[in-house]
Amino acid sequence: MGFWTNKGYRTAFDDAEDLAYPPSGGRIKMWLLGVGLALVPIGYGIYCWRIGHAFLFGEDSNLDVTGTTAIAFAVAYISVGIFIHAHWFWGLHPRFELVSYILKFLAVLLFLGSFGYGIYRVVIA
Repeated sequence: MGFWTNKGYRTAFDDAEDLAYPPSGGRIKMWLLGVGLALVPIGYGIYCWRIGHAFLFGEDSNLDVTGTTAIAFAVAYISVGIFIHAHWFWGLHPRFELVSYILKFLAVLLFLGSFGYGIYRVVIA
C-alpha cells in the first residue's frame, strides 16, 4: 500500500522506501504528477537560477540566499523535479522502468551535492 493511502504509523523511512519502487497508477497520474507536479520545482529552480536569488522554505521562516548559494539551491530544486518526473512519469511507463531507476539515482546524487554545498555555504560563509 502506498504512502498516499496508508494512514498507519509510518515514518519518513517508510515513505522513502516506497519511492524506491515503481508507483502504481495510470495515464492520468502519470501526466498529472509526472509532468504537472514535476514542473513546479523545475520551474522555480530555473527562475532562481536566472535571477541568482533563492529561498529555502522552512516551517517558521524562509532563508533568503543569493549568488552561488542560490544557484546551488536552484539546482537542488531542479533535481527534486527530475526525481518526481522520473518516479511518476517514467516509473509508470512499463517499458522505461529502468530509465526511472537511473534518473532517480542521478537526481538524488545531484540533490545531495547541490543541497550539501548550499548548506555548507550558508553555515560556513
